[in-house]
Amino acid sequence: MAKGKRKEIGLSFGGKKANKKGGIGFSFTKDDAQKTGRFLLLFVVVYLVLSFVAKGLIGIEAIELSVANSSLEILQMLGQTGSVSFAEVALIELESGVAIEISELCTGLMEFLIIVGTILASAGISLRRRLTGAAVGGVLTVLLNFLRIVITALIIVGTGDLALIELTHNILFRLFLFVSIAGIYLAWFYWAASKEIDGKK
Repeated sequence: MAKGKRKEIGLSFGGKKANKKGGIGFSFTKDDAQKTGRFLLLFVVVYLVLSFVAKGLIGIEAIELSVANSSLEILQMLGQTGSVSFAEVALIELESGVAIEISELCTGLMEFLIIVGTILASAGISLRRRLTGAAVGGVLTVLLNFLRIVITALIIVGTGDLALIELTHNILFRLFLFVSIAGIYLAWFYWAASKEIDGKK
């Protein structure tokens, strides 16, 4: 076996180099730790405030009913008819015999709070762009959640296959989580950071 020079990859913390010449270093300084701490603190504060407004002032039952009624309106535009009732959770009852529960997890509230809180907590971006991003990101999250509910409902009505319904529901739920949080945030951050750099030129 031919011998050659091995390129090493090292990590460094606190600004101290841990790699040899030709290696790749990563530094996590005290300033980085402070920025991360401020981001997490601001995110938690924003999340808790918005969560209090949503659950304490508006009420999770009202949110569930609002999501259920709006979802039914979309389904009616697609040829489905039914009604909305409320017991322990909101329930969409279609005339085809299909009943769809809209619980707190189905409202998209958690994803909405996370994406809005994450964008608003992103220091280094101007407040105007953070507010714009939070508003647009929040609306997109709500729209994506309606799309997820409607697609799931149509699959239930069209197939009646419990295995397919369960699989689709789980896949759509996880895809929604990823797209609504990671996808929207990364797209916003790329746009906002580009604008910040252009503004400094």
